[in-house]
Amino acid sequence: MACGLQPILSMSMDRELPAHHRRRLLRRRLLWSLLALGCGLLVFTYLNRMLRPSVQASRLVLGAVDRGLVEAAISATGNVVPAFEKVLSSPVEARVLGVLKQPGARIEAGDAIVELDLSESKLELDRLQERLAQKHLEIEGRTAELERRQRELAEQLEVARLELEIEIYRRDQQARLFAEGLTSEERQREAEVSQRKGELEVVAAERASTAAIGEASTDRRRLRLELEILTKERDEIVRRLELATARSDRSGVLTWVVREEGATVGRGDVIARIADLRSFGVEATVSDVHAARLSPGSEARVRFDEIEIRGHIESVHPTIENGVARFVVALERPDHPSLRNNQRVEVDVITERRAGVLRVPRSSFLPMGAVVDVFVVSGDRLQRRKVEVGLRGLDAIEIRSGLELGERIVLSDLRDHSHLTELRLKGRLPVVTRQVDSAAEAESETPTSTETP
Repeated sequence: MACGLQPILSMSMDRELPAHHRRRLLRRRLLWSLLALGCGLLVFTYLNRMLRPSVQASRLVLGAVDRGLVEAAISATGNVVPAFEKVLSSPVEARVLGVLKQPGARIEAGDAIVELDLSESKLELDRLQERLAQKHLEIEGRTAELERRQRELAEQLEVARLELEIEIYRRDQQARLFAEGLTSEERQREAEVSQRKGELEVVAAERASTAAIGEASTDRRRLRLELEILTKERDEIVRRLELATARSDRSGVLTWVVREEGATVGRGDVIARIADLRSFGVEATVSDVHAARLSPGSEARVRFDEIEIRGHIESVHPTIENGVARFVVALERPDHPSLRNNQRVEVDVITERRAGVLRVPRSSFLPMGAVVDVFVVSGDRLQRRKVEVGLRGLDAIEIRSGLELGERIVLSDLRDHSHLTELRLKGRLPVVTRQVDSAAEAESETPTSTETP
């Protein structure tokens, strides 16, 4: 029975399958092959994306390339100081009797600040007054003497002239008698000699009178000059005594005053300082390596508490102390309400300008050098690119080549990926989070404060 069924089963298994059944099997095999290939591609793509270097886009800080003004500047620090400060010095050498005002007090013009001991100056004034009185007496005595001397000489001259007239009369008389033969030639010669002697006596008297007048004039000028000198000395001491109470000639705030009552101060020693706190300037310091680039008139900007005030360098101290150069900045708004005495500020001194150049916001993560490598956003990737830079500043960097207007670069730290030429971005890119401040540019066409490398 079993042997009989075997041929029948064998015939049934060797029978050819229908065509539609074969097509269904072929489609099924092809579908499974395509599915396996698709799965393989998906796995390969996933592994490839997982193994390719990437960065999380949301953690990046981006900066846009724009065009504008770039300024080179020197960064310095400074303190706000009064624009005007009056220094009161001692007019005489004296002892401090009392301090009438303390530092910080409001001072009005004419207020007394320090009281000084004036006893020595008063004694000196008394001595000068005595010398002046003596000089007046000397002038009066000398004037009287000169007048008497001139009168005597005038009288002597008059006598000499009278005697000369007598001698002339005698000579004429002797000449008539000699002509009539009534006198000798010897008597006539005696009359002529007497006349000549009288003429010489008149000339001598005239010369003595003229010399006495000149001597009197010189003596009067000398005495008058001595009197003027003594009078000026007296007036100077009187002026010092009037100033010796150390009164202020302007309103302000007392910033310093000598403290030791009883101390002796010399003539010219500073005893008080008065500041006008209605207007201010800035006294700044910077490393001496920048001293050669500081010059009066250079533009400067003072920054504090998100406030910026423009100004210029008013003066540069000629000496450098401990490697530090000092300079004074005059402000365009010295009466700004936010300024306070001794306030700490930042100062940027503008040294160079370049207008209409490409620029990007400055970042501490951008490498130094004239040619640097930066990552530029290109679609869903970051591409490393060499960029030539110019001025480096506090807020922006000039781009000379390598970037186009509107491109975005990465400003955050990617130093761990500096050896790669391309990075894949994961997630959505943020908006540009760092821009060059354009508020100042809109106001004055000077938006950026920068520093040369």
